Amino acid sequence: MRFVKKTMFGVVFALFILACAFILLSILNFYRELQNKEATIQEESLLDLSQFTSNYMDVKLEGYLSTLYSLSDLILLKDIKWENIRDRLNAIVSRQEFLHLGLSSLDGRVWSTDGSTEYIIDISGRPYWQDLLAGKAVITDAQDSLVSSKQIFVVAVPIMNRENQVVGIVHGAIALSEFQDYEDSRFEMGNYPVFVVDNTGSFILRDHKHPEAWNYTSIFDELETIGDGQEQDSIRRKLSENLTMQIESVIAGKEYILSFCPLSMNNWYTVVLMPKDEINKHIDVLLDDNINVLLICVIIPLVFLCLTFFFFMRQKVQMERTKEYQLREKLFSDIDGFIQADLTEDKVVYCSQSLDLPDLTIPFSHLTEVYIHKAVDEDYQERLTRILSVNNLLELYGQGIARISQEYKAKDKGGKFRWFQCDVHMEFEEDTKSIIVYFILRNIDTKKQMEAILKTRAERDSLTGLYNRSTATDLINVFLHLNSHSPLVCHAFVIFDLDNFKVLNDTLLHKTGDKALQDVSSILTNFFRRGDVVCRLGGDEFVVFLKNINYEHLEPKMHRLMKELRLTYSQDDKSVTISASAGVALSPANGTTFKELYTAADKALYQAKHDGKSCFRCAPTP
Repeated sequence: MRFVKKTMFGVVFALFILACAFILLSILNFYRELQNKEATIQEESLLDLSQFTSNYMDVKLEGYLSTLYSLSDLILLKDIKWENIRDRLNAIVSRQEFLHLGLSSLDGRVWSTDGSTEYIIDISGRPYWQDLLAGKAVITDAQDSLVSSKQIFVVAVPIMNRENQVVGIVHGAIALSEFQDYEDSRFEMGNYPVFVVDNTGSFILRDHKHPEAWNYTSIFDELETIGDGQEQDSIRRKLSENLTMQIESVIAGKEYILSFCPLSMNNWYTVVLMPKDEINKHIDVLLDDNINVLLICVIIPLVFLCLTFFFFMRQKVQMERTKEYQLREKLFSDIDGFIQADLTEDKVVYCSQSLDLPDLTIPFSHLTEVYIHKAVDEDYQERLTRILSVNNLLELYGQGIARISQEYKAKDKGGKFRWFQCDVHMEFEEDTKSIIVYFILRNIDTKKQMEAILKTRAERDSLTGLYNRSTATDLINVFLHLNSHSPLVCHAFVIFDLDNFKVLNDTLLHKTGDKALQDVSSILTNFFRRGDVVCRLGGDEFVVFLKNINYEHLEPKMHRLMKELRLTYSQDDKSVTISASAGVALSPANGTTFKELYTAADKALYQAKHDGKSCFRCAPTP
């Protein structure tokens, strides 16, 4: 019996030992698995962080290009001369981050300004010059400035004419020091250092919150342990090929995981570092108080461990999600809204709080309808609904179109309608086999107002407010081209030249002459119809183009107008009377282009001057 008890005791003890060994092995295996999962989560979080940082930098650099393209469009409307755009460049430099901004001719000379001082520099020897001549926009790596001791990078775009030829270059330089100071406030990544390097590893931006390391020229100077030379060559090759990657390295005696993510705008990388011991800290905090209990108990620790693990994972996912949302809000703090959605599943992944939209559990298609109905101006609702529909976006992506942009009017936070721009980017996510779409919303109201002001300045004569010669030429030629199929309809082209205007200027000075030009402009504007083109060609010469009018109706109007244009000005007992002579050409009889009509009307004007002035003559018809 004692033998049986001893045997049973031995069996029970052996089973107990086996059970304890099984529990210990299970705990150790669980600990290893938990450590691996934690490492995977942290590495994925690090990769997401570097991708969001790269997206932000892309948006920032794209903003520089957008500013220069808008400036190139403005310059193209004007005669491409430094004197015509100097003030506009000074205004842009004073309120934006450019160190200096300039206009380059095709020989490589740049007339540049920093807002107070003007320079002439030669960029024909720079490596990016040939790309600009080929019609490509450039964003360079770090380089020395030609006009200061600062390190800069260059943003430049070509000015293309209507024949798609390069006729000039808009050239801007941004100081790395100012760019660094501006970006430091946006990279709030906690204890994770963030850097920007080019595809050779040379530093573009450094993290000033971690000054104890990264004091060298290249990132490879700091990597103490990256394997043998072959592995280092592999890292350099991946950088040169703009590939995303993660590596482990020892920096200043501490182990890190480095995540490299390329920018789409140029050859830069964002690099985010995570200390490797962060993974072990998470594990120690979780299990430190529970390991002894798990070793002593048999059944309860297993249940408790399962519950703890479930709670930990749930909290961990929630924490990571909260951290991700906070990071997105910080990264996109300088825009007006950001939405990330899964088009394949028609669901919202993330929506910035600034949009003040409802619960994100609703389908993405419903969310866009809510936003459009709630905020977008009625004139743009139908078009925006069609563009942002899930079916339309999927169809565009299937056609190879991954980026679209749309401007529209919508309410801002104060309830006022402003101009906004919605930039849409779509990409295929390999892990989920889904098409992910990103929406970035920006308030461009100031930009649109500036564009309207610049357009008016480009089209109008500054003294009289009438169309200038260039604009009037385009308007008249386009109208005649579109209406050339109607030979039975007649249009009139009238040139006015002021009589005695030089005497007025010489006798009563140019201030009175300017007043006379303004008075004549006001008379012409009020006398003719709203749809007619009234233009000041220059000096005291004006042109009026009357649409759809026969000479029989024009003749009595011209007699009345000649009387109205007799104006007398007095000053200090001196009086001067001016009048106007006019030449009339008819279209299509005398021509179907601005040049042809101008030539015919100018001959008629000469005849009116010869016949005594203050009258009009009509060009003879063939």
